Amino acid sequence: MKRRNFIKLGATTFACGNITASYADEKKKDDAAVLFLFLGGGASHIETFNPVPYAPADRRSVTGATKTNVAGIELGGLFKELAKRTDKIVIPRAFGHRDQNHASAVHWVVTGEANFGAGTSSKWPSYGSMMSKHHGVNTDDGLPTYVKLGQYEHNGAAWLGGKYTGFDATREGRKDLQLLGKSDDFKRRLHALNIIDKGFIAREQQIAKDWSDLRNQSVDIILGNGSKAFRFETDKEYDKFKDATLGQDALTAIRLLEAGSKFVSLSYGGWDMHTNIGQALSTKQVELDHYLGKIMDTLEARGMYERVMLVVTSEFGRTPKVNQNQGRDHFGKLAPLMISCGSYDMGRTIGASTPNADDFDQGRCGPEDLAWTIYDHLNMVKKTRYTATDGRPHDLVKEDSKNILKEIV
Repeated sequence: MKRRNFIKLGATTFACGNITASYADEKKKDDAAVLFLFLGGGASHIETFNPVPYAPADRRSVTGATKTNVAGIELGGLFKELAKRTDKIVIPRAFGHRDQNHASAVHWVVTGEANFGAGTSSKWPSYGSMMSKHHGVNTDDGLPTYVKLGQYEHNGAAWLGGKYTGFDATREGRKDLQLLGKSDDFKRRLHALNIIDKGFIAREQQIAKDWSDLRNQSVDIILGNGSKAFRFETDKEYDKFKDATLGQDALTAIRLLEAGSKFVSLSYGGWDMHTNIGQALSTKQVELDHYLGKIMDTLEARGMYERVMLVVTSEFGRTPKVNQNQGRDHFGKLAPLMISCGSYDMGRTIGASTPNADDFDQGRCGPEDLAWTIYDHLNMVKKTRYTATDGRPHDLVKEDSKNILKEIV
């Protein structure tokens, strides 16, 4: 059952854009948070962050390369806006793994744990779910700490249990979050429903408990001060983001983070380009470039550049050699990754690929390192051990995981 159906107890879901900035003034400005932008389908590592302009013609970026505001760093030719802000990003050029299957590669990159042949079965909790287990599912004001804007596979809680699966803010249900009726009437109906639930929970145990936890989270948003963060308001920034779903989602994410959420995921799929990759990127990557610039500028303008880590990645990269259909196929050895956060040394590349971007050369890092980079930023403890719903213990990350921004060159 979708979480938006739980809210129908007495409220509608929230609007895509305009979360009040005034509410954020009540929140601490230094709380670490993450904006995780996932490019589903397998975005090319070459046309994005490693154009290898001196490689043979059938291997270099089909969109060319563009110089940036950092000497010695070039990006894919369509990243015109990002090139102006390269001093505020880090590009790990030896990030990757060894999986070329969509579902299991997604699992690896969004959880930090391999799960070959995963399909739709999640072996490990997502980054947002782990964070909500550590920091709690709601802020003191009832705002979800983990919010999902758009879906991709394996972004749930796995063995942590449904309570930590994240608040699903899908586009189709967005309207102002408000009670349909009086607060007291809503509370009376809720009390009656809780009585009915006790019998259901006794019979169904974990499934019913997950349902109840998710419903209670929705109720906390409706009745708590956290609902202020979801109310539609006119905002001077809205015109910069309104023209595409990615823009609307991005502005929503920024405002949620500003209001106190700690991990917001965005899904921007459509990168599985086996044919005519140049033509496909001319719209897809140009739109991404446009909104990455807006996201970075807005985070900085609102004083969030130091505390919010922006992560942009995909499940894998694309084959270094262009195929006979002028596209690129699945390639797990290297994958695109970009990180932006003012709390760290920006304006650099980390590691290096081979000259044709067909393998790593130095500074190898993988999903387990990305996991620890995110968790370390969120002030989580590396040696933390969690207990699954079945009683089994699990460590947060592998002991040898490294913070990409601090420990890899």
